[in-house]
Amino acid sequence: MDTIVLGFDPGAARVGWAALGADAHGARHLGSGVLPVDLAGDSGLEALRAAAGALLSRYRPALVAVERVVRVFPRPRFGPAMASELCGASWVGAELAGLAAARGLVVRTATLQAVRSALGCARAGDGALAAALRARVAGWPVRSSEHARDAAAVAWSTTVEMAHAPAAQSWAIPAGLDSDLP
Repeated sequence: MDTIVLGFDPGAARVGWAALGADAHGARHLGSGVLPVDLAGDSGLEALRAAAGALLSRYRPALVAVERVVRVFPRPRFGPAMASELCGASWVGAELAGLAAARGLVVRTATLQAVRSALGCARAGDGALAAALRARVAGWPVRSSEHARDAAAVAWSTTVEMAHAPAAQSWAIPAGLDSDLP
């Protein structure tokens, strides 16, 4: 039986998603796409929650993998618009992780740089990432959006992490873990 991992690539304008089934033989593509994001009001956020919730209901993943947006140090091209976009993407990622956690799902995060490194294309372009996914994920489509590819890369790295985890390692938070907290 497949373990299903649903990966998300959060962004301020769109969210890539990919559902992968993983078993002892590897990973296979179950579905992927892009969700539009409109952060200009409560209705836009509600639409994102509804769309992400529909994906969680449809695929019923064992794990949800969300790309962690990392801090970018200022460069000459870095301006207020880019800073705003990074903040929006980070906020959307936290919203998606919270939605999954509220349903009792285990959430993993990874930076895209680490994921690309695991795929063997850390410094390569999107074409190399697409080729790496086609080589590692059965049924990955020849054409896909860059956001769906990034989401698939995050999901794929989570399946690899699961495969290499010790058998005794729990992927759930142990009961009573927070009993020592004030």
